[in-house]
Amino acid sequence: MLLGCMFLRDGTVGKLFFNVGKGFEFHLIILAGFFVVAAIFTSFYEYHGFGSQEGMIRRGPCEPLVCVTFDDGPSSKNTPQILDILKDKGVKATFFVTGKYVEMYPEIAQRIVAEGHDIGNHTYNHKDLAIFNRKVILSELRKTDEAIWEATGIRTRLFRPPRGICGNAARKLLIEEGYKIILWTISTLDWRKVKPKTIFWRVKLFIRDGAIILFHDSGSLFGCGDSGRTNTVRALPLVIDFLKEEGYKIITVSEMLECLEESEQGKSVLGEA
Repeated sequence: MLLGCMFLRDGTVGKLFFNVGKGFEFHLIILAGFFVVAAIFTSFYEYHGFGSQEGMIRRGPCEPLVCVTFDDGPSSKNTPQILDILKDKGVKATFFVTGKYVEMYPEIAQRIVAEGHDIGNHTYNHKDLAIFNRKVILSELRKTDEAIWEATGIRTRLFRPPRGICGNAARKLLIEEGYKIILWTISTLDWRKVKPKTIFWRVKLFIRDGAIILFHDSGSLFGCGDSGRTNTVRALPLVIDFLKEEGYKIITVSEMLECLEESEQGKSVLGEA
């Protein structure tokens, strides 16, 4: 375009660039609007869902209990540091692991279970289940289950879909296979690599009875690479100390499910949470 503009006369070049600029600004506004709408849509889906939510668990009972959960690991760098913090603070958490990383770091998966934490299935390749057929979904589930079994001797029925995305067909299949589908009440947004203070303030702002808090010990926005989660590691002690000071008891997802089943609220939450 620049070469063509060099031959224009009478100030046309400036006008052309001005028009191009206006058009570019318009398209930027449209693109920005699209991303805002997409973010709102995704956020609503993650926290509320669309259609039937049977079997989708986003919170526990209305009691001062909370779950601290981690997705996408195990990571050779971050998960051991997180486990050290949890051990030092006397806290049990829940780790939703990807099968391929369990195969890469079985000793870390072993440590998760040995130290009393819950372990759950987060697919083998961190695939969004909504876009895949039954065969692919079952393969993702079973390969991860086998990896967890080989590493820990545990058969888990806890499952969390990558990015919280789970279509109706996948949801029904997971229930048929006997999984408890665990989502979250609060996302720390640590996948954005926000500052530790931001992670802490999000928890402080949105914490409530029965909350399930989402962290990541690995992963990235466009996959599940062994990304640095330094800010997650730095924020975790702050969050744990705050929760304890506020009178919350930190428990595993398995313990939260037991509390739900025993509570009057449990039937409704387990059915539509």
